[in-house]
Formats: sequence, structure tokens, C-alpha cells
Amino acid sequence: MIKYTINIGFFAFLILFSACKKTSILDKAPQNQYSDAVLWSDIDLVDAYLLDAYHGTMMGYTQTMLSSVTDEAHSTFDHGAEVYTQGNISPDNNAPWNGGDTNLPYWDMYFANIQKINIFLSKIDGVADTYPASQKASIQAKAAVMKGEALFLRAFCYSKLVLTYGGVPLIKEALKLGKDFSTINRSTFAESIKFISADCDAAFALLKGKDVMQLGKATTGAALALKSRVLLFAASALTADGTAKNKYVSYENPDRTALWTAARDAAKAVIDLNTYQLANFGAPDKVAVAKNYYEFFKAKTLSDNEVIWGKTYSRSSGDKNQVNQWNGGNGWNLWAGNAPTQNLVDGYEMEDGSDFSQHFTLDANGNYQNISSRFHNKNPYYNRDPRFYGSILYDSAVWMPRPSGLQSIDPVGVYSRRTIITTNGATTSTTFGLDTRQSSVSPFNGSFTGYVMKKMLDNTIDAQTQSNENVWIEFRYAEVLLNYAEALLELGQTAEASSYINMIRARAGMPDFNGDITKALRYERQIELVFENNRWYDIRRWKVLDIALANAKGVDITQTITNGNSSTVWKQIQVEQRKVLPKMYWIPIATSERRKAPQLEQNPGY
Repeated sequence: MIKYTINIGFFAFLILFSACKKTSILDKAPQNQYSDAVLWSDIDLVDAYLLDAYHGTMMGYTQTMLSSVTDEAHSTFDHGAEVYTQGNISPDNNAPWNGGDTNLPYWDMYFANIQKINIFLSKIDGVADTYPASQKASIQAKAAVMKGEALFLRAFCYSKLVLTYGGVPLIKEALKLGKDFSTINRSTFAESIKFISADCDAAFALLKGKDVMQLGKATTGAALALKSRVLLFAASALTADGTAKNKYVSYENPDRTALWTAARDAAKAVIDLNTYQLANFGAPDKVAVAKNYYEFFKAKTLSDNEVIWGKTYSRSSGDKNQVNQWNGGNGWNLWAGNAPTQNLVDGYEMEDGSDFSQHFTLDANGNYQNISSRFHNKNPYYNRDPRFYGSILYDSAVWMPRPSGLQSIDPVGVYSRRTIITTNGATTSTTFGLDTRQSSVSPFNGSFTGYVMKKMLDNTIDAQTQSNENVWIEFRYAEVLLNYAEALLELGQTAEASSYINMIRARAGMPDFNGDITKALRYERQIELVFENNRWYDIRRWKVLDIALANAKGVDITQTITNGNSSTVWKQIQVEQRKVLPKMYWIPIATSERRKAPQLEQNPGY
């Protein structure tokens, strides 16, 4: 007899408060095991099974962020990112896509969840038949929506696999015990994209809108947003410029116009739902924009009309959200895991839309020098795109109260990365900021770059004793609008593309862009979507790894006070030497997987 194990801690409320129970579920079997017959004859247990498939996507803060395998961040700890960024990734060591302590979803995990979903899809149509005639119609209606959820989740899992590895085996039905893996082969990239797109369409036909579905569950908008993301990737240079090595990582005979048209139409379908809108951040008030952009990602619900789909967190049950602990400053006894790079910081425009490099340059010693005729402050953090202040903690930024015992040193809670050298007469003393790697507080957890994340962190909790409760947003309307703008641009519809790019900029309190529209589009994707796990896919599909994965830089700040006269130097430093090889556009299939199925062709360069 088949038995299914369910995480009761996560699903207990569904089981104990079942609205459609025919008899007491807890009388049927031990509390965490249900026979095949029992499970697929109770719609609430079926829903609990499906919720476990949601969990199996590993979406959200449960997984390691991808920021540190991009120019967004540098990994403070040895969690595998450097294996990739230094060009050492291989089938025998494909960190951080190999599980371990990284929690980054990988091949095995996704295929295990796909198997779970395929079992669900093989059973769901028969659930209503186990109910009395008087209940069948309502159960069928519920089951249909749940089938849509499952199709969406399968498409989501496959999207992560295909956008990471290229074409993969498309397992459309539940595998039987003892299945001969030697008969399973990789599907082409084109076949894989077609399959994901079809699952999204089928899910859309069965799902309901956000106003009907429970927040956090798949919706019509989520299905269309996933399709938009996948088709944008598929139309891009990496897989559709005709130069890739084989059919598993590219189209063999790409029709770029058709591919970009499909990407455009997929994004437009989300827009045409008339369900979503950009949140109001208070533009043109730049201070309000900075505050509200930050607060948007601190929300504890998914109710905002910009949010399409995401994941909520609770301290009482389910996965733990420890984004503060992993990424906050060491001066708060936190770990600074994904430290924003100077590369990213220098990428933020000035508030007038001009490039930072037009106003600051590096001297022969690597020190930042103000050369601006408009912005005269020597501090490079003044007068920047408002989103900078909502995303990055930089030296002297006010953050949150310090832990007990440090408030006498810093009563305000200011992020402090500078070294202060004070000379009075013949006496010289050196003071290190609380958030430096020479701090008296967890110096080994200090950021190497000089920065820590602000976006997605909560400045109202003590992360030493509390987990976060802010949501993870997987899809939001801003991304869809940028998807649409990019497809329009590639199809030569530049006027309309410009209007959507400027729509995002105006919401952020920034003026319309000037100059190169492709540069403007890519700037908005980098800045608006920073830390949201989009960047790695973008720099690959644009084929700009060699530019984006330049050596990771940071800043060293020294303030010198001599007999009451103060001066400060911001010096650019190198924190990681990176190496880009052509093979890094795709992740290798692990040796352990190819031992099970040696017929699976390895990705190029491995």
C-alpha cells in the first residue's frame, strides 16, 4: 500500500479545520501518514499535498540568493558562489547549484517536486468521484483550480531548470518505482520552452484571479507572468542569436521576430488583465520614493496591486525567513552574506539621470574625486537615484537601533564603515566603525565591500532573536512592464518601449532617460529589480557576463581629523578577482546525475 507523508507542522490547520471532511481525518490513519485511497478521496488532504508542492519550489528566502554570482554582490562567506565567479565550476563541483548548505534549488530537488506534482496530476481528476453526488460539482470545481495550480507549479519548476541548464528531460507523467533512467533523454531547448509555455496556458485556463485566490497561491496573473519571463529569456541573444553550441542550449533555427513577438504578447497579456498597477512611491518627492520603495519590500502581505505572486512567512509555522540575519551588518551581530559591490553602487545614476561617472572619477591612488560642475559634495553617496537609498546601506546611513550594549556607542543606529584617525598634537588614535572588519563586534562577519543590503531587510526586528515576516515577491508588475518594453524595443517599437521605461523611472522619481534606449532599459532592470534574483538570468541572456562579472570592487573609507580639521577619502578596493569562461553561461549537469543517466549530453565547455 502506498502511504504519503505530509509535513503536519505546516499543514495542521488544513487537516484539523477541514471544511469538507466526510469523516474525521485523524481517525483514518496515523496523523502524518495516509493511504493512497484516503489521500485521494479527501479534497483537504489533496490540498495539503499540493501545498507541499508549493514548498518544493524552494521559492523565496529559503534559498540562497543569486546576487553573489552577479555584479550585485560579493559573498562574505564561502558558500559556493566563488566556485562560479572564479570560473571553477565543473560537473564535479557545480556549487552553489549543488544543495549542501547553500539551499539553492538544483536538479534533484526540482525533479523530485515535479514527480510529486505529476502524481497529483494523475490523481486529481478522480477525487470528485469519491464524493456523494450532492458534493461532486463543488469538489470538481475545487479540483479544477487545484489542477491549474499544479500545472503552474510544474511550469515554474521546469522554468528554473531550463533557464539554468538548458533543455532538460521533460517528465510529463509520474515515474514508476524502478524506472530505467537510461531511456530518459534531454529535450531540446525549443521543446522545453514550448512545454513550459503550454503548461502556463493550461494553468491560466483553470486558475482564478488574485481577487479570488488565497494570497500566495497561483493565479491567472502568475501563470501569465511566468510565461512572460520564460519567453523573454528564450527570445534573447543567449539562446536565439544563432551562435550557440547545440540544440540543448539554443534554438537551432531561431526566428527572432517570432520569438520577440511571442515575448511581447505574453507580457501584454498580463497588462491586459487590468488587475495590476505600479505602487505609488510618492514621486516626485525623492525622499518619499526612497522610503516607500524600501517599505514596499518590508510588507507582510501580498495584497499590494503591484504584487503578482509571492510567498508569505510566519514565525509560528512553515519556512523561516532569515534575510536580516543573513544579510544585515555585523555591527548588529548579523552576517552580511550578500554584500553589495562598488560595481553596483557606481551603477546608480545621479538624481538628474546622469551617469555617476560624469561627476566622480578615480585618481591615481584609486580615491574618488568629485569633478562635477553640478553636484559639489565630495561624498559620493549624495544626490543619487532614490532607489539607491532604499536598497543599499552605505557609510553614515541611518538604519536601526543597535543591540543592547552598543547603544551608548551609537545611540542612533548609523551604519559605520569608516576608519577615523584622530591626531591632537603628538597623540594619534584610530577608531574603527562598528560595521568594519576591524570592529569590536563580529568582525569576521563584516562585509568585504563596505556595504550591506537594505532592500528586503526589516529595520523593526531584532534578527538575533526574531525571524523576518516580510514577503518574498517572485513576480511583480514592474518586471512585466520591463519585459514588455524590452520586447517592444527588440521589435523596433521604440516609442512605445520608451514610454514604459519612463513609466518605471517616473514612479521612482527619476526624469525620462536620455540617450541609448538599450542602456536605459538594462539600467532599469538592474536597479529596479536589484536583489530579486533576476540579474543572473539577465546578464546571461544578454551575453554580457564578461562585462558584468568584472572583478568585484568595494570601498575603504578613511576620515582623518588633525587638530580639529577633518577630511575624508573614499578609496575603491578590489575584493574578489573574478574569471569568466564561456561555459559559465550554463550550469553543468552534475556528475552524480549523469552516472544515473549517462546518455544525458553535458553542457558545452564541461
